[in-house]
Amino acid sequence: MQNLMTTQKNNKATKENKYPYFRYEDVVIYNDDILKISSIPELSVDLIVTSPPYNVDIHYNSHADNLTYEDYLDFTKNWLKKCFDLTKDDGRFCLNIPLDKNKGGQQSVCADITKIAKDVGWKYHSTIIWNEGNISRRTAWGSFMSASAPHVIV
Repeated sequence: MQNLMTTQKNNKATKENKYPYFRYEDVVIYNDDILKISSIPELSVDLIVTSPPYNVDIHYNSHADNLTYEDYLDFTKNWLKKCFDLTKDDGRFCLNIPLDKNKGGQQSVCADITKIAKDVGWKYHSTIIWNEGNISRRTAWGSFMSASAPHVIV
């Protein structure tokens, strides 16, 4: 979700960035919080590529990344639904998420999020393993800090 959207936030209020992050001819890229943005019309997006918060207690300015797993899945359902509503009927959705996580107990993140995505209307196409095995700074905390082998769901 952070690739598509992030929030501009000060200490007291969150405000939507109404302008695209990048625009060139028919290509428009937004970098804002998908749950707070209102400037993108429904059924207008061709492609969403995102790497949402992994719920591993990373200190984002705009999101609590230490939810219970049930609350994290509810949060995930909300932004997946919003993405679905914004995407054209023939649009695509690429989701960069971990296979699983063990912070706070072993959870099958990829399986759970894939099920939620299907429940809100997305159709599963394939999984791409992004194997960065030659990277020496490998971590297990997600793309925020250089993931070693995240999964991309298409």
